[in-house]
Amino acid sequence: MREVLHRYLLERPTGATVRELLDLIFTQPGTDAEFGPRFLRTLLQGDARFAFREPDQRWVAVVHEALAASLADTEFVVVDLETTGGSPQRGSTIIEIGAVRLDRARRAHRFSRLIDPGRPLPPFITRLTGITDGMLAGQPRLGEVIAEFLEFAGDRVVVAHNARFDVSFLNAALTAGGDRTLHQPSLCTMRLARRLVPQLRRRGLDAVASHFGIPLLDRHRALGDAVMTAEIFLRFLELLAARGIQRLDQVLDLQASARDGRVFFCPLPRSTVTRLPERPGVYRFYDAAGKLLYIGKAKSLRRRVQHYLSNAGGHSHKTLDLIRHVHAVKTEEAGSELEAALMEAEAIRTEQPPYNQLSKHLPRIAFLALTSDAPFPRLMISSRPTARSGRCFGPFRSRESAARVIGLVTRLFKLRTCPGHLHPDPAGTPCLQGQIGACTAPCVAQVSPPAYGEQVALFARLMAGDEAVIEWAGRELAGQREAHAAALRFEAAARVQRDLEQLERVVRRQRTLGWIVAQHHFLVLQPSLLDGTALAYLVVSGRLAWRCRLSSSGELKDLAARADESLRRGPRPIRAADIDGTAIIAAWLRDRGERDGFVFRLEDASAASRQLADWEAALASILARTPQQVDGACRLATPSEP
Repeated sequence: MREVLHRYLLERPTGATVRELLDLIFTQPGTDAEFGPRFLRTLLQGDARFAFREPDQRWVAVVHEALAASLADTEFVVVDLETTGGSPQRGSTIIEIGAVRLDRARRAHRFSRLIDPGRPLPPFITRLTGITDGMLAGQPRLGEVIAEFLEFAGDRVVVAHNARFDVSFLNAALTAGGDRTLHQPSLCTMRLARRLVPQLRRRGLDAVASHFGIPLLDRHRALGDAVMTAEIFLRFLELLAARGIQRLDQVLDLQASARDGRVFFCPLPRSTVTRLPERPGVYRFYDAAGKLLYIGKAKSLRRRVQHYLSNAGGHSHKTLDLIRHVHAVKTEEAGSELEAALMEAEAIRTEQPPYNQLSKHLPRIAFLALTSDAPFPRLMISSRPTARSGRCFGPFRSRESAARVIGLVTRLFKLRTCPGHLHPDPAGTPCLQGQIGACTAPCVAQVSPPAYGEQVALFARLMAGDEAVIEWAGRELAGQREAHAAALRFEAAARVQRDLEQLERVVRRQRTLGWIVAQHHFLVLQPSLLDGTALAYLVVSGRLAWRCRLSSSGELKDLAARADESLRRGPRPIRAADIDGTAIIAAWLRDRGERDGFVFRLEDASAASRQLADWEAALASILARTPQQVDGACRLATPSEP
């Protein structure tokens, strides 16, 4: 526990409040105002690494006491490196060091050395930097140049753009020579750019220099880039002064802070993350006491969890709070992204972690729904197809796209969209939609139930792909467009033309996807990324009825028998527990590639038996593939496009 707090304070030169430290230890610190200070005094007072500052009521790491120096009196060395690759741990080394000293915010001396790496340069490095093997031949070796650079830098604070990269190479060179790592603190102009110029979407050296109008001279050469970084840092010193930041520890504090103003800190060891698999699956985060905090899914478990270790600007306040409590992670691999999404939904529903928000893990998806209100059903947008939603059509990519379709079909079929149950009153006043003719106004009894039922039936036929209704709708819109054009109402004609294009998109989407929520039944077969099996998903009446792995034709026959038996029992309403799986399957079918697995529609109670030969051929195709082929984003032809 003390180690966690010390690591946190090392990243926080100005210290931290009692509340901050308690938040690191406890998920819910409680409301007892006296407990927190008393607990921390008992825990930390006997440890010489910690000190409590009475004036501002903050705990600090003793090692930072010397950092409360004025920026005006601090000397800096701005450094940039050119290397043979991206990581010293993978054998890359330094080929050029460039540096500029800033003494009392003024550029003083420069340092520039080429280094012979002892081996040929990769061609892409030569193309990027212009440095050739001939230029490096006869130059001093790294150990000699590092000694010169250390003498040049002295005890000055190191400044670099993406300082983690440069400092890691310098420390690797020092360690290889038997020396200690750099002892002075470092400032990163890339990290400072997040706080001082947050409006920039890109924070590379080119982007930040261009923002300040700094010329891009000698780009990708060490001294040229160091000079540019020095110019950027001088601009940052002006911005820091405008914010009232005058001490070095305050800048270090700002650099380490997240978007919520608190230091970015994750107790989860990086070594744990580097051992995670790069496969789809589900990950679980735990706190120091082993309590489950969060469940998520990932296309690549390693890359997804690594994202939490970076101080990304997109982290919400709640995510940052989660990150500060994560001490351990456990993963469960999945055979596909679809399986990972289903595993995540099931785990969240049963385990209910505190940091998972209700339904936030589900894909963005929307449906049009006709409520079951008789005799005047209402057309509305629904996020999930449930029994209470009524008859559903879709799915659509978002509520916004569903809203555009509602605008089109209400203009065509004049269905009501107003909320609540109707009590038709001929003496009443219709709403705005009724007044402008966009609704037949059942609220004031301007349309009879049978006539309104015909409107509903026409809309349902359009969404079902009825050619006669599609042609009628096209003629209706085309006629409106021509009438507007003849009357020189060109903006209105353009709007109707957009309606025609929207109609084509709706018809095309419904032909390929509408069957998903229309109480249809289907089977999905996918290759598993984990082993030589196939993943099977059987959907009956819009519900995910079975999810299993198949490795033989006999198992497939058993699944076909289950499908026939379930279809003979007839449709069942979608329960609350089925909604997640239904939405995930619908989104996958909406977004899948044309060859991403096999999909078989089941039109009646004997369809599975009739299609068994096709199922077996698809399974054989999946099982015949090697793990390497599957891992390489296997794409399969779909024999029966819905």
